[in-house]
Amino acid sequence: MSILENINSREDLLQLNREQLDTLCAEIRTFLIEHVSETGGHLASNLGIVEATVAIHRAFDTASDRLVFDVGHQCYVHKLLTGRRDEFKSLRCLDGISGFPKRSESEHDAFGTGHSSTSLSAALGFAEADRLSTTDAYTVCVF
Repeated sequence: MSILENINSREDLLQLNREQLDTLCAEIRTFLIEHVSETGGHLASNLGIVEATVAIHRAFDTASDRLVFDVGHQCYVHKLLTGRRDEFKSLRCLDGISGFPKRSESEHDAFGTGHSSTSLSAALGFAEADRLSTTDAYTVCVF
């Protein structure tokens, strides 16, 4: 059984050691190549952000902290790490999971981005709202 098959939450990621994280990243790349070759989608942008996304998900809890992507089609790894692996066969298909973050799809998708240039202003708005309401949530912008 692969490591990826057992990752459904941040808690699962936190249990992994360095060697397992390296294996997980390799498995994610293989998974993306296999699935995106069948459904279509944005492959290169996701292959390039694997380690960064794994690190973000280990450091922040995207169920309460906000993760905002400037280029929404870099979110496939994020989707894999937040319990949507089994739905990947429906990526970008009618009634399937979106190729971008989609708020109605998951509590882990804080902002529905598509293409660039909206993330900084959205992240600043989230952070300021948290400051004003005195919540201790973090906002992470992948720019």
